[in-house]
Amino acid sequence: MKTGILPLLLLLPSAAFADTDSLLPVDLGLGVSVRQSPFVGGDTDVGATWTTPDREGFDIKGATWSFNKTDSHQVYIGAGLDEWDHERGDSPQLQDMNKLDRAINLKLGAAWKLPSGVVNAEVAKDVAAHKGTQAHLRYTLNSLTDAAVVRPYVEGQWLSSDMADYYVGVDASEVKASRPAYQAGDSLALKAGVRLEKPLNNKWTLIGGVDATHYNAEITDSPIVDKSTVWGGQVGVAYKWR
Repeated sequence: MKTGILPLLLLLPSAAFADTDSLLPVDLGLGVSVRQSPFVGGDTDVGATWTTPDREGFDIKGATWSFNKTDSHQVYIGAGLDEWDHERGDSPQLQDMNKLDRAINLKLGAAWKLPSGVVNAEVAKDVAAHKGTQAHLRYTLNSLTDAAVVRPYVEGQWLSSDMADYYVGVDASEVKASRPAYQAGDSLALKAGVRLEKPLNNKWTLIGGVDATHYNAEITDSPIVDKSTVWGGQVGVAYKWR
């Protein structure tokens, strides 16, 4: 089982910012995340991650700053990491392949509240590794219960060919008998999950979630990928500072 600590600076995500006049987070917490590897021989990734409650209800993920904000919508910029594991799950079968760098994305997004939930649209561009682009369109339902926050969501993802090929492509220099060359094109994925929040008292909140992501043939046809669907989850606690 692969373990690791995610870079804290970029994951100061979950920190929900109170307003544009302050960069101090209202809530900040720590949790454990688990994610299956789609790669041949890849280990499940277990690591630490920041986690905070979604007090404004916009379901915006990552380190963001809203520059156009009302009670019903937000437009924001931010930064974050790819969900993809640049170490390919520490797979022993893939150790002879070229090493990958960690992607760092700059993103622009918007969220709109509807009577039944929230729509979130986001475009992100990597500036450190594959230089590719990705777009996410997510719909999150309002909570299913008043006793705790239980919010199911579904998300469509588009990955540019530069991004997809960076992770699942096989260059000519990496070819061997059991691993033919492969070049991925633009790819699609569908993600579904549920986010859970349960206040423990007026300061502490228990936070968790589970999700599944299914990839299309541009990803799964790669000879270094052996799972079309991967599962993930996280659990942690957050403290309200002010």
